[in-house]
Amino acid sequence: MASLRASSKCLARHLRLDRLSVQGLSRSLSSFPLSSSSSREFVTFSLSQPQGIDESVDLAHRIGEINLGAFTYGRKNFSTSASESQPPSESEVPAPQPAAGYSAVSSPLRSYSPVLSGFSVLPHPAAGLPAGLSPPSNVGSLSLEFLGREMSNLLSLGKLEETIRLFEEWVKSPGLDGKPKVPNLMVYNLLLHAKLRIGADPRNLLQVLKEMEMSGINPNLLTFNFLLRAIFRHRDSIMAEKIIARMEQRGPEAQPDGDSYNFVIVLCALDRRLDAGLKHLQSMYNRGYVPSKTTYNELLLTATRLHRTRVAVSLLKDLKKYNVAPQVQSIAELAVAATEVDDSECALLALRVLSESELSKSVRNLTMDEGGIHAILSCAARAADIELSTEAWSMLRASFRGTKTPRPSSYHARIHALAAGGDFDTAFSTLHEMQEAYNDTEYAADTNIFSPFTSLRPLVLACTRGGAAALDAAYYKLAEMHAAGKPVALAAINCVIQGCSNIWDYDRAYQTFEAIGTTFGLMPDVHSCNALLDVFGKNRKTSEVLQIYSYMGEMGIRPDSRTYSLIIEAHVVNRDVKAAMESLDALVNAGHTPARDTMSKIQRRCVKEGDENGAREIDRLLKKMGYRDGGLKATKWQQILLVL
Repeated sequence: MASLRASSKCLARHLRLDRLSVQGLSRSLSSFPLSSSSSREFVTFSLSQPQGIDESVDLAHRIGEINLGAFTYGRKNFSTSASESQPPSESEVPAPQPAAGYSAVSSPLRSYSPVLSGFSVLPHPAAGLPAGLSPPSNVGSLSLEFLGREMSNLLSLGKLEETIRLFEEWVKSPGLDGKPKVPNLMVYNLLLHAKLRIGADPRNLLQVLKEMEMSGINPNLLTFNFLLRAIFRHRDSIMAEKIIARMEQRGPEAQPDGDSYNFVIVLCALDRRLDAGLKHLQSMYNRGYVPSKTTYNELLLTATRLHRTRVAVSLLKDLKKYNVAPQVQSIAELAVAATEVDDSECALLALRVLSESELSKSVRNLTMDEGGIHAILSCAARAADIELSTEAWSMLRASFRGTKTPRPSSYHARIHALAAGGDFDTAFSTLHEMQEAYNDTEYAADTNIFSPFTSLRPLVLACTRGGAAALDAAYYKLAEMHAAGKPVALAAINCVIQGCSNIWDYDRAYQTFEAIGTTFGLMPDVHSCNALLDVFGKNRKTSEVLQIYSYMGEMGIRPDSRTYSLIIEAHVVNRDVKAAMESLDALVNAGHTPARDTMSKIQRRCVKEGDENGAREIDRLLKKMGYRDGGLKATKWQQILLVL
């Protein structure tokens, strides 16, 4: 009894079951007979179906699950803790457990003595053996049944090198009849599993597969899946495709399953071979398998980074069909990528997937920054897609939670999309909201974010698209909003005035300018006056231009650089070089820098009017202000003067 107690303690210390933890795997991929005898003993390998093939996860999963707290003695549990006072009886001698997934039905595990040299064979003299079997004395005398059991035990203990060495020594040793020994399918699969877990090169596993076929053993699904896992580690999609092709040409025992296709598709996606991955995805559908979440996400990322947005839309529809939740960050990246190719449908679908995701609202609102949403708004503006613009704008406002105001560029993109889509009511309301947020800031004065010549030009063009009738419709819409008590932005009226200037209709422009005070009860600003100066200058109404300039001084409206430029252009159109030069001096004295285009127009007019001194002065100013190749070179305008 004392020797039995010591043997049990030695066994517990050897197995270190209090510290050993091996993850059990959920899915049984294959089972095959243990031997050719009539005992009906089977060995079952359990291999988890990957819910997603992740690069950061070791794909060589451990097989088996070992109890951490107790050995099983017959039908009783014997704790390994030191607090147990009653030792087990002799009839309750424990037998060593095999790897989980390798379960012998109706047969106790073999145990024999002596221990094989160089291997951890667990001695257990009291365990019985099946009828007709005798304990072997060396590696060469192990039967295929005993060899498979021993290799399974070593694998469950993580002794991979010893598992491989046991196989090699068994194969090298001659059989009882003097002929070379031939392992069976089970033993070969155990060898492949050990090589996989040890990180062997796929070519090494391919050599084992070749030996199997030369020995007349047909590999099964588990064999090829071990090989695909090894290939996945080395990122060789070409080799993986060759393996899957061999599997498809074999019998039913080696046909690929969902795991096989997941490995190959993800490898193709990682290598940016999208078409090959889609081909295997279709084969997977045809066989009735649904790809894993990671497989879909890798294909989606590859399609996104290759800007194959039509493929991405198809994948998103498949995800919804099979109720697979995509990765939120992948969808956010797809939404931005769709804007780079102006695919508004893909961007809208991506935003809807984001809004319908199961993430909490606070987390979902952080998946995209304002820059990404601004890109989507710009795409909606180019495509005149009001629906996409509304979806993106809602996400932007929700992400700010009322604590922050969108940037002017985001407002401009939103207004552009609404105006291009014909929704002027919402466009004018958004413009008023923007004016309320930024009108009194220095940023607005410095950047001209309300200028109908630059920032709001898309709205001006949208109002002018139908000519005078469209401009009248925009004006009456603003008047109706004012009559209904809704606020009207002055910038919207300025856009209508500038639209009148675009069609050279100074009467309609002046009437709209007058309506700023009489109808809407507002005061004109510098942009209102600039729009009126533009239309009068185009029609050679120089006296009216000067009157507007005087009116600005009386009303305390400070002219900007565009005001002086418009006055100069009016004098140039009127062929008054002297007045144009005087206005240029006023512009410089006001602290503004004249635009190169404005100075070039003055210089050309000087040349045409024969004013050599004026042309030289403009050329001197261009060089002084650092404009390279500005205006006409001296030799050029001198030649023109000679011709004239």
